[in-house]
Amino acid sequence: MDKGAHFHKCDFQVHTPRDLNWQGEGAVTDGERDLYAQEFVAACRTNGLDAVAITDHHDLCLFRHIRKAAELETDDAGKPLPPERRLTVFPGMELTLGVPCQALLILDADFPADLLPQVVLALSVTPAPDGHGKHAQIKRLEHIKTLQELYDELNKREFLRDRFIVFPHVGEGGTATMLRSGFQAQYKSMPCVGGFVDGSVTQHGKGNAEILSGKNKSYGNKAIAVFQTSDNRDRDFSKLGAHITWVKWARPTAEALRQACLARFSRISHTEPRLPSIQITGIEVSNSKFLGPVVLDFNPQYNAI
Repeated sequence: MDKGAHFHKCDFQVHTPRDLNWQGEGAVTDGERDLYAQEFVAACRTNGLDAVAITDHHDLCLFRHIRKAAELETDDAGKPLPPERRLTVFPGMELTLGVPCQALLILDADFPADLLPQVVLALSVTPAPDGHGKHAQIKRLEHIKTLQELYDELNKREFLRDRFIVFPHVGEGGTATMLRSGFQAQYKSMPCVGGFVDGSVTQHGKGNAEILSGKNKSYGNKAIAVFQTSDNRDRDFSKLGAHITWVKWARPTAEALRQACLARFSRISHTEPRLPSIQITGIEVSNSKFLGPVVLDFNPQYNAI
């Protein structure tokens, strides 16, 4: 079986009925939330998505319902999908920081669900009870003044270390983005290798596009990857997958996302990647003193022997 890296069509900012600005029917009971989660997974499939991050504001409550729905998805014949064909669901949160800016915190896709409440507590957030229809009112995390402080605070916890990544908002304009006057020092010093925008990267003007491409000395010539997101918060899922990013990984982890950002020209794309129409599918060595016999299945995108 091919174990190599592949491109995945991703939407890394998606909200649930717990969102305070949710549009459409809510979901409060476990049954209602399970139904919503099933509809959500189906909508992801309809829109061709391979992976999503569930990023309610300072809240992780509904993630477990969506993970369960993805694990229980079946094919047209009613048979359970094998793990490699399931929708990848990253747990995450949208954060309002004392930097001040907004950022997405994304965890490994296989992060243990029983540890998610501790992630919220690690940020000194008091969540609304799980049984409430909406998450708590958003309070800026004033104790986190830099993105480095955010990393330091999370890395204090052994269960979180190296299992998360942070993408600050780098949209064009507004009060939530890192790309505004006076933020050169914050941008230069942040440990982040990627950022996100609501909508398309075409929103950036020449100046901000040069900052993100590492062509502005005042911003440390620091280039980062940029993720387009839908910011969907509608029950009809009309915006879901409207603005996506293709990301290449072998396993859906925070470290894989970090590595993709570091190789953004080859592992991140805002349009569907064009793959070779002709490819070598494998190699078989019948016998050899040092190698055979061996049969190797190749990745259609990149291989090294």
